[in-house]
Amino acid sequence: MNKLFSTTVFLLISIVALKASPKNIIEADTQSKITYTISIDQHNPKIARVQLSFIPQDSLLYMTQGAGQFPDRWATFIHHLEVINAEGKVIAIKDLPDAQWILPYTPKEEIKVSYEVRLDHDQHQWGGGLDGVAYTTDWGVFYAGRALLVFNGADWEDIRVNFSLPDRWKASTPWERAGENSFQVHNQMSLMQSMIFAGTHEEVTISEGDFELIFALGGEQVLAEREEFKNLAGGVLDYYVELMDGLPNPPPGQVLDRCLVIINSSDSTDGEVIGSSISILIEKDGDQMAKMISRFVFAHEFFHLWNGKSFMPDDSETEWFKEGFSNYYTLKALHHVGFLNDQAYFGVLNNLFYQRYASDSGIGNLAMIRGEEKHAHWGLIYGGGLFVALAQDIMIRETTRNTKSVDDLMRKFFKRYGGTHDHYVIDDLKETLDELNGKDQSQFFQHYIQGTKILPIADYLGRAGLDARIEENALKISNKEDISSLQKAIIGAMLGDLD
Repeated sequence: MNKLFSTTVFLLISIVALKASPKNIIEADTQSKITYTISIDQHNPKIARVQLSFIPQDSLLYMTQGAGQFPDRWATFIHHLEVINAEGKVIAIKDLPDAQWILPYTPKEEIKVSYEVRLDHDQHQWGGGLDGVAYTTDWGVFYAGRALLVFNGADWEDIRVNFSLPDRWKASTPWERAGENSFQVHNQMSLMQSMIFAGTHEEVTISEGDFELIFALGGEQVLAEREEFKNLAGGVLDYYVELMDGLPNPPPGQVLDRCLVIINSSDSTDGEVIGSSISILIEKDGDQMAKMISRFVFAHEFFHLWNGKSFMPDDSETEWFKEGFSNYYTLKALHHVGFLNDQAYFGVLNNLFYQRYASDSGIGNLAMIRGEEKHAHWGLIYGGGLFVALAQDIMIRETTRNTKSVDDLMRKFFKRYGGTHDHYVIDDLKETLDELNGKDQSQFFQHYIQGTKILPIADYLGRAGLDARIEENALKISNKEDISSLQKAIIGAMLGDLD
């Protein structure tokens, strides 16, 4: 459902003027050290023509991570790559494996690199998630930076990206707009970890202080739900900002002042995140579960701007926290804004999480700290991590009479690690949970996180005042009437009430 590099890197794009409207062709910014120009022809939108203008940092051209199933990775879809020097002469290049090309020397003057990207990715089989795979629709084309752009060197900054597009087309990107269909990109990382949609789609922007949430919406059914998406996104954004007491705060050198969310109608429901961009495909005429999953994907990936982009793990041992606790706050946010009621919330806990947790082949065999296995064992790590969040939240609130919670853990990590290059490890999580519980959590960690015991989530939900039990391999949950005021407060918090 969701996915993120290889060697040293960087590049720029200067856009080639294909047969597109002259008003959309923007002159390269003379202040930019590297400029990309991306041209899409109205009569053949499945071909993108790209040109870069720059003085090389070294003699290597390359594409970044992804498409590992092919020997040439993303270069499988690159055609007619040509390098022209300042005198207009062709510089011979040598193809290398792994999406790389080498020049015979490092030019000291500006060169132009041009090539075509053919959008025939749908003719190949891909693994789980989208992984930045390009696609076309009746209203436009989707690219991830990794599938579209060739790079050179490293540490490029203030990159200009221009688009030459057909009439009535526009480009939606996570970058700062510098003109009509022209953008300024902070650095090479922002370029590599990006998504782009160009077409006749509709763009909707929600602002919170200096932060922008940009929606690119395509397809009749998606457009019909534009107000629902806008209201949902605004509510979820407000919830996360209030919960974390601040907007996303990435490490120095990284910029998180806008998030692009691309939502398109499709034949199936899927989604992924790359950098600060989220792509969601929604099954046309899909059932209520498909609709729920699409909203869940958005809210989950959006929360990663805090838990995953602002504070980050040092290794894979804490993927259960990054993914599982994000699942917990996704559910809380969706209930808080009214998308989920109590019954739907409990249904998601069973249908989407407990079923996959209980049936995961890693249960009883793998420890939750095996984060490198998270895609193969989604139920264990994404589902198990959610149940750890629920269990710990219930225990802390019960012990402290609802004066402390895992919300305090999230805020502490955001305050401690946000805006820094420091990363947390599993001992930091345990130490903080020890402190919030007022007692050592070694046994809990040894049994359910570092060990292979099944977490008895029904028992913890029962302590919160819910009627919870496992019957016929299903987690059945319902509200009870006769519960204490403390249990009412715990359940309310579990469902999304803020402290």
